Amino acid sequence: MNKILKFQKWHVPPSVIHVLVWLFIYMVPVVLTIPSNEITWKVRYWTTIPFLATLLSFYANYSFLIPKFLYTKRIAIYIIINLFMFLVISYLIGLWKSHAVDVGVIVAHPEPEIPFSWLIKSILALIFVNGVAISVRSTSLWFHSRTAVQKLELENMRSELSFLKMQISPHFLFNTLNNILTLIDENKELAKQSVQQLSKLLRTVLYEFKADTVAIKQEVEFLTGYSNLMRLRYGSELNFSLETDLSEPDAPVAPLLLIPILENVFKHGIGTSIKDSFINIKISSKNGKIIFESINSYFPKTNQDKSGGIGIASTQKRLDMLYENRYSYDCKISGGNYITKLELQYDKVY
Repeated sequence: MNKILKFQKWHVPPSVIHVLVWLFIYMVPVVLTIPSNEITWKVRYWTTIPFLATLLSFYANYSFLIPKFLYTKRIAIYIIINLFMFLVISYLIGLWKSHAVDVGVIVAHPEPEIPFSWLIKSILALIFVNGVAISVRSTSLWFHSRTAVQKLELENMRSELSFLKMQISPHFLFNTLNNILTLIDENKELAKQSVQQLSKLLRTVLYEFKADTVAIKQEVEFLTGYSNLMRLRYGSELNFSLETDLSEPDAPVAPLLLIPILENVFKHGIGTSIKDSFINIKISSKNGKIIFESINSYFPKTNQDKSGGIGIASTQKRLDMLYENRYSYDCKISGGNYITKLELQYDKVY
């Protein structure tokens, strides 16, 4: 199932991204300070503690404060905790600055009695760090939500496809058993052969068609087996042909996708007079396309003969889900005959 299975993408763990980003931020002041090794060492020495303080503020918000208080609309508590953390960090950075001045890493500059400029810069820095934390957390939450929605959609699609596939098997079994029931009264030996043939087909459905896709050659073998089973009922008088041109025999196709169409051909292509009925089918796989073509005599069924059309309806839904924009399906009546053509595109495997 091409549409469903194209979900595996190259993925970088978020923790690796965090480490790389912070390493880049930490190294920027050092890289930009090129003049001498001594200055580079001083920059690294002085900026380490403020950098660690920024990390502490960021991850306290990112991991705990934002989801715990901001997202739960306890904004007052969120602001109070951040202000308290700001005061503690400012005090510690002040101590570190004094230490850096004492060891001669940085030069002390005369400051006003009330350092408003430093306070404003620190508050702006706090707002910036918290803003980045909120943005990163919100973006991460959005990506997680989007991934969860995609997974849910994928599971829903798989469930619906499984349900549609399960609908086809009982529908196929129901139609086949009806044919065998008719044969029991007409020819018990043929009915016995039909049961054996049906057993082989069911074994294929149960054990070989479990995967999302099968090779077109397997699908064709199943269609051939079903055709042989149907021809046991109608005998040699039925003008039937099934031609294949499988230039790419391993071309992938959804299992049991074609059987409802073939059932429909037998259902409406055979009238009360077998001699006046004919069915011609061609199946090919080449150049990245699978083509199913059929032309048959057309005998519309009465309301009593019509079933609910579950098989064709399920096939149409599966086509829409699995081959969206990659298939064409056309049925028409021309010259008293019924013509069907299904064309599927698939990804070639080299």
